[in-house]
Amino acid sequence: MNILVAENDETALSSMAERIQGWGYSVEKSKTGQTALQMLEEASIDLVLLDLALPDMAPRDLIPKLKERRPHIGVITMTGSNTQKLENEIRTLGIVFYMLKPINEETLKDLLDHFSKRKRSP
Repeated sequence: MNILVAENDETALSSMAERIQGWGYSVEKSKTGQTALQMLEEASIDLVLLDLALPDMAPRDLIPKLKERRPHIGVITMTGSNTQKLENEIRTLGIVFYMLKPINEETLKDLLDHFSKRKRSP
């Protein structure tokens, strides 16, 4: 499974990508929404781990664009600044899961494994 991690914090991005690769998944990295959209055009991406605080695009704009380019792509969102209003808004955009930072690695691995198995099922 190919995963795109879109995270504006370089340290968090590298750490998460390294961890996910260690679990056997292929990882692409992006620090902006624009780069994430470009990568979707260039690579076979199955799942996006999306930080909701990217510097160039609001999630309410980016998630529909991701889905427009790849209607069946999975999107897991991550935020360190949660509000009930934000969570309610993001959940209406067809995401797979809404995660709060700091990310629990066991939960993330379980989500990726589950999504991967579901993707392989006929």
